[in-house]
Amino acid sequence: MDHQVARNGKDREKTRTPDDGLVDFVVTTSAALPWMTGPALLSAWHACGLAALGFRVVYLIPWLDRGSQERLWGEQRFATFQEQVTWLQGEVLALGCPSLPACQPYRAVYLPFLRSIVPVQDVFKAAPASRCLVANEPEHLGWYPPLTAGRKAIRSAKTIGLSMTNYEAFVQASGLPFSGRLSKVISWLNGWAINQRIDLPLRLSPALTLPNVAFRDARITGGLPAYAQVPPVSPETGGAYFLGALIWEKGLADLERIALGSGQPIAVYGNGRDEHAFRAQVAQRGAALAFHGPNARFWEEIKRYRVFVNPSRSEVLCTATVEALLAGRHVVLPDCPGNLPFQGYANAHFYSSLEGAVAALQAALTTEPDAPLAVRDDFNWMASCRRLAALSGVENSGEKAR
Repeated sequence: MDHQVARNGKDREKTRTPDDGLVDFVVTTSAALPWMTGPALLSAWHACGLAALGFRVVYLIPWLDRGSQERLWGEQRFATFQEQVTWLQGEVLALGCPSLPACQPYRAVYLPFLRSIVPVQDVFKAAPASRCLVANEPEHLGWYPPLTAGRKAIRSAKTIGLSMTNYEAFVQASGLPFSGRLSKVISWLNGWAINQRIDLPLRLSPALTLPNVAFRDARITGGLPAYAQVPPVSPETGGAYFLGALIWEKGLADLERIALGSGQPIAVYGNGRDEHAFRAQVAQRGAALAFHGPNARFWEEIKRYRVFVNPSRSEVLCTATVEALLAGRHVVLPDCPGNLPFQGYANAHFYSSLEGAVAALQAALTTEPDAPLAVRDDFNWMASCRRLAALSGVENSGEKAR
């Protein structure tokens, strides 16, 4: 499609859809690549995967003006929306996705104090008419406008919402005044926003609950195919790593304690707002953590390691854990609701105390992992897209991808 967006952020997009008719799916998200977040990756895969299955798809993604791009990425990455789409076409192929379907923008801004991309137009009204609208983070997409006509204004026969962020946990850990009460208010507002617009609310794990929202658990996510192609662990493969955002909410304090308690060096991949404070604390206490910075192609590095240590308790379902399991690596995880989807996999080791974490890490470092056949079936992306299509009830005249 030929979408043009002005440099000042005022969109002039054409809302034409394929054949000027009703599309099967609109997939929309609160964030899109190159911001490496769960909603960006999941939505890209859903849009590409559904299109590969033969459905007509429009991918509705945020367009940021120059100021917001500079605040988010430190530079203006794209002068026009078409530049963003062209870049995105190459990126999804590099990540192993099928080809990108038609794309359409909605206006958004990046707000540093929220660390979020926030819509400045009604995303649901901006979506073209469709048989099904799939909204990644529907509560987030509903932040603007605060008052809306609700479900009746959405030109879709069915709406599905995929919630994947535990905002309540993040607010409680934020250190803000009255964070406990504030988190409850935000949860209520998010639940209200979902109930206003979404017919079928889905979640990735029981870690996420919202007032008055009848979530359905669904396995409609996967891991990048490149991780399933990583060479298996050999007797010479050793070492442990952490991969994730360097913010305290991701369990960084526990990561340091595990390193100190085990005496085991752990490689750290990632960056984030708390990186400087975390590095300083590690240096002061002498934990054996080696910082390697962010890595957007970690499947090229994971072959060096045997164990992924992920102490985070704030996740709804951690993609990095999925990818470690796909690569046939051990994972050491806290026993919490967000990790329930990994129960039953032989290479997943759970703990409820520091002593248990240390014991799990030492056992994982000295045992051969099992072949990851089950997890590769369960978290296959095309199978996940088929499950999503089945939940939508949209009929497909014939699959193009098997």
